Amino acid sequence: MIEINGVQFEPHPEIGVLPYNPKLVNYRTDYEKIVLDIKNKRYGRLLFNKEVGVDEFSAEEEDQMRWLGAEEKKNPGYLEACVFRKLIATDLWFLLYFIVKPFLDENGRRKVNHPFVVQACNELQKGPKDNTLDLWAREHYKSSILTIAETIQYQLKNPECSTGILSYVAPKSKKFLFSIRSIFESQKILYTTYPDVVWENPKSEAPLWSIDEGIILRRRSTRQEPSIGAYGLTEGMPTGFHFERRIYDDIVTEDIGESVDVMETIKKKFDSSQNLGKEGGHHRVIGTYYHHSDPLTYIRDKVDPKSDPERPKTLYYIRFKPATDDGTREGKPVLISQERLDFLKTTATFNCQQLLNPTPEEEQKLNPDYFQPIGPEFIPREVIKFLLVDQAGDAGSNKTKVSDAWAAGVLGVEPVADEIGQSRVFLMDLWISIAGESEAIDQIVRMYVDGGVIARLGVEKVGISTTHLHIAKALKAKGRFVEFDEADNGVSSGVLLRPAGRHKKKFIEGALAWPLNNGKLYYSTRIKPKYIERLKQEMANHPRWNDDGLNMMAYLYDVIKEYRFLKPETEFERMQARMNQQRQDYNPLTFSHGRA
Repeated sequence: MIEINGVQFEPHPEIGVLPYNPKLVNYRTDYEKIVLDIKNKRYGRLLFNKEVGVDEFSAEEEDQMRWLGAEEKKNPGYLEACVFRKLIATDLWFLLYFIVKPFLDENGRRKVNHPFVVQACNELQKGPKDNTLDLWAREHYKSSILTIAETIQYQLKNPECSTGILSYVAPKSKKFLFSIRSIFESQKILYTTYPDVVWENPKSEAPLWSIDEGIILRRRSTRQEPSIGAYGLTEGMPTGFHFERRIYDDIVTEDIGESVDVMETIKKKFDSSQNLGKEGGHHRVIGTYYHHSDPLTYIRDKVDPKSDPERPKTLYYIRFKPATDDGTREGKPVLISQERLDFLKTTATFNCQQLLNPTPEEEQKLNPDYFQPIGPEFIPREVIKFLLVDQAGDAGSNKTKVSDAWAAGVLGVEPVADEIGQSRVFLMDLWISIAGESEAIDQIVRMYVDGGVIARLGVEKVGISTTHLHIAKALKAKGRFVEFDEADNGVSSGVLLRPAGRHKKKFIEGALAWPLNNGKLYYSTRIKPKYIERLKQEMANHPRWNDDGLNMMAYLYDVIKEYRFLKPETEFERMQARMNQQRQDYNPLTFSHGRA
């Protein structure tokens, strides 16, 4: 066992050391060897990884060893400072374990010296630095590694640059800055290794050393941004500042996960905050899901504008680290103890906070895997078509003004029912989008005209909305005549769809769960993939996400409830029909037994 900066260390048995003893997970440095080499003044090994008396040294290398030996004699500890300076700059786990020290006791120390944490640090150092989204389970050191340790490392290596930490509100981000400031004040190893960057007595020497306004390390520039500052997205966002590095941590909390309005505000503020960056800079987003439509899912689903529209790529590089090895409740813990994991399973937030999945598959009422694709050429020609419209902003849904979406779909119903009265339904055209009324009407008219013979056009009636009348007028201009009857006598070609006080979740599940889960719902492969993916996402995330497309489809079963579709004949029914026909055809005067 060795000790560095007052922290004891012994190698974890499941972690190797490159290049000497490689395993599945490896330390970047042989810390025991480093400490021994410093003690024995092995300059060749420390500087060039060469053995004196075994390997050949160039004249320049020998000069460097002599110079380092002379400096060590003049300033004992200089050699150690040089070695640790290099480790701090190149080994994120070394900085986390020996300097940040995110633990209070022996159990915590052992947890940081764990394959999961070591591997996470290695991945961060090897992976991209910009446009990264780290979704990790809670209690897995994501903030300690990314927001605190990596920020310290970055500023030590780039003292002229600036880092902005942004959270939902400023008090959240200031907690991170408080930890960083405390480390610079208490860990004297940072001053001894980086005297050109770190103040010896920052409280009295630094021009700015404040949680509210930020902290300034030693630097040549007089720029207005602090070396590290902490800000809020919804309050306290700076103006006029431009950071080389931005860290977004805690932009979603449990409290705001219950407010769609606040989450939508944070999405807008996140986009606005991109103007705090600068060309050549980079940013990371860190967090844990609280809701299926929270800002992290919004960021996760952003598409790279340079990618192929037919095969879009996500804008962010995503690292996904749930608490179990397979991301399920029954999986093995990757870091916390089994006892701790079992306790967390009893909490209501386990799926979100530990599995990073607010709606696990086993709890899904609407499984998107059962939504079957079908080529348009295989859809029966005799289907009865209905065009249904879910307006934006209907009462009782999960939608808000800033995220309202319209949903319109052409659904074909096979006019044949099974033994319990269910028909196959084919989604033949689909459009789901946030749009104004005029754009939505244009889309609806297009779908009506392209859809061929539409038996009925159903439009959701929202309050005193007159959208259905505008649609009828637009169709009339195209030579299509649709009449809406407020009483809905079942005769008019237009029908008003009404929630009728029904609970949205129960209405959707009651209409769609059985046909979906029993193979009755299909979608045409001709529909644009982005709309099908949106609809499948609604299914997977129901009832905690938007439900525009689902609500539109659920209304189909209101519209067709008065229809009586034929049932296919069973073999017994066909046999009975033949016998009945034979009895009707029987004539005793002409009946013959087949004898001459």
